Amino acid sequence: MKKIILSLLLASVTLIAADSVPEGKTGGFQPIDGAKLYNQHCAMCHGANGLDSALQKSAQIAGKDAVKLALVIRAYRDQDDRDQAYTIHKESQVMKNSTSGLSSKEIVALAKYISSL
Repeated sequence: MKKIILSLLLASVTLIAADSVPEGKTGGFQPIDGAKLYNQHCAMCHGANGLDSALQKSAQIAGKDAVKLALVIRAYRDQDDRDQAYTIHKESQVMKNSTSGLSSKEIVALAKYISSL
């Protein structure tokens, strides 16, 4: 059991490290701009400051807990991938379209930005 846990931990660290390298680059770290991602993927429905009710269906998202936001964003992005062990299942074609191209690192940066609004 310990070997399995250590293997999974090593694989996670490797994936995180690989995700931090920009595509086409061999090394280095470039921070992800959460504000830019928000403006590209979220502002149209949630407003410039996260205070609008998207399609008059959602609560405002500004200031929410970053971890919970990241989990919800990821659940929307992966809503068709039901074989994984998510505890949150969200369904919305609009949100799926808005989040489908986001990497895990981008989701974290986006959630941190929204939390800071």
